[in-house]
Formats: sequence, structure tokens, C-alpha cells
Amino acid sequence: MASFMKRALAISLVFGLPFALATSGVDLRRDLGVRVPFTQSSGIALSSGDTYDIEYSLNITLGGKEFLVSLDTGSSDLWVYAPEGGIKVSNDSHMSTNITYLKGSVVGEIQFAELKIGEHTIPSQAFINVQTLGEGEAPGTIGLMGISFDTVRISPIEKAIQDAWGSETILGRTVMSSIFAQNSSLQPSYDLLLNREWDVENGDEDGAFVIGYHDPAYAAVAQAPQIPRVLDHFWTGLVDGMKVNGQDIPLPPSSFANATEGSLVAVFDSGTSNLAMPVELVDAVHAGINGSVKVNGTWYLPCYNSANVSFSIGELDYPLHPLDLSRGTPYSAVLQDGTATTFFVCESSLSIVHEPATDIDMIFGDVFLKNVLTSFNFGPDSQGDTSGASGPFLQLLSLTDPDDAWLDFQLTQSTIMMTAGAVIDPVFLPKLFPQDFGTVENTSTTGEITPFPSSPPSTSTSPSPTSSTLASSSVATSPPASLATPSSSPASPTSASLSPAGPSASDAVAGAIADADPSRAASNADTGTVSLLNKYGPIVIGLLAANVVVMTLLCIIGLIACTRGALRGSSKMRSIAPSYAPVAFRDKQAADYDPEESAPIRSYADQ
Repeated sequence: MASFMKRALAISLVFGLPFALATSGVDLRRDLGVRVPFTQSSGIALSSGDTYDIEYSLNITLGGKEFLVSLDTGSSDLWVYAPEGGIKVSNDSHMSTNITYLKGSVVGEIQFAELKIGEHTIPSQAFINVQTLGEGEAPGTIGLMGISFDTVRISPIEKAIQDAWGSETILGRTVMSSIFAQNSSLQPSYDLLLNREWDVENGDEDGAFVIGYHDPAYAAVAQAPQIPRVLDHFWTGLVDGMKVNGQDIPLPPSSFANATEGSLVAVFDSGTSNLAMPVELVDAVHAGINGSVKVNGTWYLPCYNSANVSFSIGELDYPLHPLDLSRGTPYSAVLQDGTATTFFVCESSLSIVHEPATDIDMIFGDVFLKNVLTSFNFGPDSQGDTSGASGPFLQLLSLTDPDDAWLDFQLTQSTIMMTAGAVIDPVFLPKLFPQDFGTVENTSTTGEITPFPSSPPSTSTSPSPTSSTLASSSVATSPPASLATPSSSPASPTSASLSPAGPSASDAVAGAIADADPSRAASNADTGTVSLLNKYGPIVIGLLAANVVVMTLLCIIGLIACTRGALRGSSKMRSIAPSYAPVAFRDKQAADYDPEESAPIRSYADQ
């Protein structure tokens, strides 16, 4: 029986992200180097329980020592891990506190030190000097900076200090509260733009964390509808609807008693990579993706397929880029004959909000936030201009055009698949590795596997032929042109859905398929050899032919993308102003930092 093991892949891609600040009408644009690593590894589970994360981080100087910390809109406190010391502490509370996460925890003393972020200097900022990393934390963890609200509900620092010295003390202020308190003329808001670095067409675009004003390139966000905060202790808003391939999906009842009927409460959390929703909505999305399979509670997608998904928030629709609905995950397998092989499968980026989650229906992590520029506003500015808002609110500027995104998806995924090695269609996972993937719980396969649709899934609002589900969406009922001949039986391992990188990968995967066939064990060696040649010889030939077709289509897509890029290269709206220049990072930090392990957050149920 083939044994199976999940292999972690860590890819660290470094970009210079502008960190722009402004005070007292003076435009301070001193750049701060910001590291945006992409990592896929096991470790601390974030708010939605995901374990494959994209962390957005920046450099700070605390007590004279530089740290690379994750930026988290879902928490409020600053903590760092410096086992070698070196922090010049200005004061010590002599109080210890801890933060417990879904996996792992941090424990340390509440101390005070000078904090520098760009041009801002906070003389005495409260932070947790972590001495102990609980199980689940990695030694490379550096720290985390929460940029949410000043409240004892989600700030162990604030709670401990207020319990000790009274509720009137301001010693436990968060970093954002400290910055705005020192700069009364500064608009009490920050904008967050998360880039998508593996995007072939747009991967060179930078992200941004801007405090106190809107970047001119995204000034239109100021005119976007204001989305009032729903829950006092998190950046939350109401979601009024969801569409999959143009079809409205009914929303389940909200867990929040005061939510508007027909709406769900979503928390906007940069510390979570996935988009977490009720199980009904997660299943509805994948029902619209032909060839997707649900195994052990997790959805797996064909790497060549996706869907058009959008959310209605504040009277506007915000589409998701199809690239954000899945992430490529490498696996290692040892076959029955002892041969080791590595293959690639696309795992869904959508996860399920599990009980108990108090008043939280959805978690809009990086999967959603990469598709918008988000402005987080703490409330009326010092001039008293509320602009119709009575408290904290969000504003969203959509950055994703569904038509452009679909071509981008085709180009990016085809490029990745050509370089990733053997890519396995998810319908074969339970057949190849029954002990590891178990039994298929659900599937949207309707009889055909159609790689690389030539056009986006239909946005028609006509009812699905299946009437009760999206299982027969336009992707399945009107198959577009494909790179390989579709199989008439998607459950059969003879379908030409595997894309090996070369002969060794092909042999390994073919061996795995053969090992999964019980009849092979009952035959003798000679009969088995003849059977394999008769059964899989045409597949090998078909795969070679399919690779030729794939390479031809890649050339065509590449030419189209280059032409499109040349035509619109000078007018892209998502580029950052040229006055921003990235700052290089220290090599040691780049080598040691593991952002997956450094971005814990307490479960929403603990709040």
C-alpha cells in the first residue's frame, strides 16, 4: 500500500512595499523596506484554522533592535520574540501575559520600549517580550503587530495594565492608538493593499500600508460607500449577497442576533490567508467548479479550473480573482515498490467557519483582501468631519476585473503547471491514495474534465439545469475548448488528466495507479506487465501529445498576454506612485524568518 506524506513548500519572495506616512500636512514619504513572503508550511493555525498562509510583514525598530513583524488587522497587540536579547527596555511592568491560539501560544512579560515605524517614533510603546513559544510555534518566529482596536476584548496587554492600574491609564495603548494620539491632525485611518506575487501578469505590482491619508493612485477609495463596523472589537461589516458564476446563492441565517435579515457578519482579517464561510457557501462555490472534489472536509480543485465569485457589500459587488480560489500544494508519495515521487495538487483557499464562532459568520482573509484596497477608518478626524459616519468604518475599492482576471488565471496556472512537475487531477486522489484521502464526500464532476476554458464561466443568472444546486453550472454544461481530449468517465484512472513533468514522474504516477488496482495483485508478473502495457500505453502516448498541445497553447496565451501588457502597460491603475522606492532587507532576516509560524491570532470564539 502506498504511504503518503504531505510536504511543506516554503517560497520566500521579497518585494519592496512602500510604507507611506504623513503628518501635519507635510507629506512624509520616507520609504520603509517591507518584506512580503509567500510561505506554505504547517504551524500555527490562524483565525479560520488554515495552515497555508500568505503573510504581509514590515520592518520595525523596537528598543534599538530591528524586527520583521506580521501585520494583522485581526488583533491589537505588538509582540516580538528575541531569545538573544538586545532590546533596550525603557520600563518593565513585571507582569506576564499569554496569548493562546488555535495551535500554539506565546508567553512573555509586558515591557515598554521606543518604537520606530517609518518617520513615526513612539517613546514608550507597550509590547510583549516573548520568552516562550508554545508548541506549534517555529524558532524563526519574529513577531506580530496588531492594528485593530484598543479594547480589552482582544488586547491582553490592555487588559493586564487596566486590571493593575485602572481603566483610565493609557500605558497599554496599541501602536495605532499611539500614532494617532501623537499626531492629532492625522486622519485616523490606514489603507492596506495586498499584492499577489505569483501572478504572472501582475506579480510585479507592489502592496502598500499607508497611514493617515490615501495614496493618490487609489484616491477613489474615499468616494466608496462607508461600511459601518458591526462588532465593537473587530473590523467587521455586513455581507449582503454572494454570486457564483452569475447565480445568486442564498445566505444562511446569521449567528449575530442583530444582523440585518439576509446579511452575514464578516471580519476583515489580514492575519488569515483563507476566506472562511459557512459550509453551505463553501460547497456552493465548489459546486460551480467542474472537477472539484471534497475529501475529508477539504475541497480540491483542478488546477486548470476556477469560478467567478463575487460578494455584495455596501451596495456594490466585489469579484474575486480566480487565482485566489486555490493554492498549489506539493505532496510526496512513496509507492509500493519504494519509488518516491512528488506531485502537485490544487487545494481550495476557502475554508469553513466552525462552531463556536461568536457573532462571526465569515472571515475575509487575504483571499478577499487581495482583490480590494481597504481603508480602515477609526472614526471622525480631529476636524470633526464625520462624512456621515458615527463611528469606525471600512471603505473598499475593487481592483479585480473579472474578464482580465480570467485570462490572467489561464496564463498563470498554465505556467505553474508546466514547471511544477506531475500535476494530479483531484478526482484521482482517493483512488491513488485511499488511506490518506479517504472517501469522496462530494464532487461537482458531471461527466467531463475540460482543462483550461477559453472563456470565463458564464455570468448568466439563468437557473441551473439541476434546479437545486450549481453542480451543472455553465462550466460543466457548455464545455469550452480544452487542451486534452476529455474523458468520458472522470472516475476512471485512465483519464488523461495527469500532467507529468517527465518520464520518471510519469512512471511513478502510473505505478501508483497500478498499485491502486486490486486485480493486479492477483495476477502473475508476466500477465501484469502485458496488462500494464495494454492498459497504460495509450495513456502515455496521449500524455505526450497533450504536452505538445499545452506548450502550443502556452505560446499563444503568452503572445496574447504580452500584447495586452504592451497596450495597457503605461496606464495600469494598480501601480504605486514612482516616488516610492523599496529598501533591501538584511540577508539574515530573509533566511531565518518563517511568517507562517509568526502570525498567530486567538480564536474568535475566545473573544
